[in-house]
Amino acid sequence: MNLHDVVRLLGLTVPTSAEGQASGQVVPGDFELLLRAVPAGVVAGSVILNRADVPVRSVKDFAAEAELRLGDMREALTSREQALPASLHPEPGGLVPWGRTARDGVLLWDASAPDTEDWTTVLADKDFQLWLDLPVSVPEFLARALMAREEGTPAFESFEEYESGSFWKVADDMRATAMAMANPDFRAVEELVTKLRALGVPGVREYAKERVTRALELARESSLAYPEEYLAVMREFPGGVIAGMQVFPVDRVGWLTEDPVFLQWGESEGRAFGWLALGGDPGEWRVAYVEPDGTSLTHLRDQTFASFLRRRLRGDDSLF
Repeated sequence: MNLHDVVRLLGLTVPTSAEGQASGQVVPGDFELLLRAVPAGVVAGSVILNRADVPVRSVKDFAAEAELRLGDMREALTSREQALPASLHPEPGGLVPWGRTARDGVLLWDASAPDTEDWTTVLADKDFQLWLDLPVSVPEFLARALMAREEGTPAFESFEEYESGSFWKVADDMRATAMAMANPDFRAVEELVTKLRALGVPGVREYAKERVTRALELARESSLAYPEEYLAVMREFPGGVIAGMQVFPVDRVGWLTEDPVFLQWGESEGRAFGWLALGGDPGEWRVAYVEPDGTSLTHLRDQTFASFLRRRLRGDDSLF
């Protein structure tokens, strides 16, 4: 999916004159063309592009609109003694904000690739505790959002149209999420799934499910299995960071050693996190971690994948 898919889904046309040419030297060229083609407003009831004159001459000027939000990000993570999942602009290769969501999330480029055309998308939630790695360009991200939007959600709204239209559905959805999260009987996996769905960007879930489907097809060939609660979360989460913990995409999960004993699903501060696969029933597996030097393995016998991450999302970063 590319720029042409986006403008087709929006009922627009790609600029074809010299005025529509984009350099792609500072930010991806297809993003510059999107800014020429798409008016200011809300795409699929969920995505808002940062606006700029094109061609973009300076990343600093382009990112200025998001500077306060980036300050909030640093402060929020520092207060929880968490590090950024990657460096931020102006550090070389740092994350560059290119938009925001209707639910106050932040959309950024992973700008680690030298060529701007290879920059991919990172989505952070409003609390900066969920960071989703989406190895897709901005046009593909938008095209997925457009194709997966709910019936009745306009492909595009001006800000005035949004405030009198989709805004109210977004507000209702956020209220419903808050009420659901207040349920003290929520299981850990249900809580994680609810938080991930509350990101509110169509297309993310579909992308995550695609990765799980592919991983399960490969797993059948290798006899690899996963706990069901893990799969329930990964059908919403395509990989990234949850509460300071790097969680691999499902297709990166694998045995840490040749012996099928420790199945790694993530890492944090140099420690490898996974399951101690004792017994044939993945539903009985519990979280374990290996120290960076590989000399010590600790088994958290009372922690499943979901309960361990829920505890971290609630502010408890202890390992026991």
